[in-house]
Amino acid sequence: MAVLVSQANNVLPVDGLIDALWGGRPPRTARKNLQGYVSRLRRVLGDRLHHSPGGYLLRLEASECDLLRFEELSGIGRRRHRDGDPEGACDALAEALEVWRGRPLIEFGDVPYLTSAVDRLQEMFLTALEEWAELESDRERHTLVVERLQEHVVGHPLRERLAAAWIRALAATGRQSEAAAHFDTVRQALVRELGVTPGPALTALHRRLLEQPADQRQPGPGNQLPRHLPDFVGRADDVQRALAYLRARRDGGVMVVSGPVGVGKSAFAVHVAHLLADSFPDGLIMAELGNRPLGSVLRALLDCVGLPGTQNVAQALARWRSWVAGRRILLVLDDAVGQQTVLALLPGSGASCTLVTSRYRLSGLEAVARVELAPFEEAEATELLGSIIGFGRVMTDRTAARRIVHRCEGLPLAVRIAAAKLESLRHVRLADYADRLWEAPSLLDEMAVGELVLRERYEAFWRDLPQQQRVAYRRLASLTPPFRYDQVIAEVEELHECNLLMPPAGEVSAHMAAYGMSGFAHEFGRRITGGTAVGLPPVPGS
Repeated sequence: MAVLVSQANNVLPVDGLIDALWGGRPPRTARKNLQGYVSRLRRVLGDRLHHSPGGYLLRLEASECDLLRFEELSGIGRRRHRDGDPEGACDALAEALEVWRGRPLIEFGDVPYLTSAVDRLQEMFLTALEEWAELESDRERHTLVVERLQEHVVGHPLRERLAAAWIRALAATGRQSEAAAHFDTVRQALVRELGVTPGPALTALHRRLLEQPADQRQPGPGNQLPRHLPDFVGRADDVQRALAYLRARRDGGVMVVSGPVGVGKSAFAVHVAHLLADSFPDGLIMAELGNRPLGSVLRALLDCVGLPGTQNVAQALARWRSWVAGRRILLVLDDAVGQQTVLALLPGSGASCTLVTSRYRLSGLEAVARVELAPFEEAEATELLGSIIGFGRVMTDRTAARRIVHRCEGLPLAVRIAAAKLESLRHVRLADYADRLWEAPSLLDEMAVGELVLRERYEAFWRDLPQQQRVAYRRLASLTPPFRYDQVIAEVEELHECNLLMPPAGEVSAHMAAYGMSGFAHEFGRRITGGTAVGLPPVPGS
């Protein structure tokens, strides 16, 4: 029935039907079986289904089949558009889209013939959606376009026409930062999946967006954030989750972004905060925490918002909370080493939100949303490498690029350091640099360029680490990962809290669990225990 409906009003040859039903491996009784199926269907369909010299034909009217009704209405819309009737075209296309009920025949996804047919139907729908969105945007009905497209754009990042309609509508409704972010998402997807950059139409649209006056692109005053990284890549799901949570909260929402050293927590928070500029009209403020006393942080915050400081911490805190209470700001608290300072700085009331980054999980913080960042997968790490040294250079030797990002363990900071070195060493082949990394006696020493020094990040982490966790770290660093459960049972909670110990994936029994540790963390741990610096195990197949 599904095969016949997918080709309604077209003759399907018997051999084609047999091939569709049995995937090229029909039984000897296939023709007899097919005749039996058709006989049973005729009891339901009557004379709509009949045999012709070429095969079987299912005759349906548009009023009987939503697929045919969709095709009829979308065809009317296209004709009206060609005939110079954009309003009539919009009406017909809108009616066609109302008929659509999601991906058709989804329960037959394992049937190759129907998979191909469904892909064709889905392409028809997206084309009609794109044409409708363009026509509605021309009529300046941008809010309607945003509402209709939002459930489709994320799932189809390679469709530049759809992206252009979405970006145009977002920009027209005052959501310029989201429009710019979606362009980046599409650009990254095109490079990652197809090895190409956006076409001229989408690129020109993005250029026009950037050329808008600054007060139109970023209406929120008081942006105290560092600059947005132009080569930020990946984290699409985490970014969307953070945006949805923080944009929707009107009661002081708090989100904690945690992860190991060098995983890109601060870059992620700054990226998200810039995208939220339109949602926080009273400002974007970032405070570096670390091990700074609360009074020092408060003086910096009060100075940032133009309020006089005070040496009395209680007075400063009251002044800060009073100022925040009547406003909607996004407060970014970067590099928190404990929860006490975070709790003190959280707005006591109002619509402001807080985004906290930490090398620790800060498990003691209650009623917060969490994003736990992990090192990049190979595709994202390679994309970051290519965004810095050029995708053409990566494409010339993808095997070497893969070896480099694997040697960096997919850690964004390590990949960024390696890329910065390669950018300055244009004459060095990727394969030669990959060999250098894999043969280095100390990979931690290799991870340094300019002010980007991975070892210094670990030294800062060690200085802030509580004594109990220091003892656990030194003990495990003297062993060789992966660690058995009996080796970590005493410290598993402490080291997991500070993102030094990677728990096993999935659910396993305790005696089978194997806990990991980053090669960088292990080498640094060996150094602080007086052991010999060690390299990383090879990647299979490298």
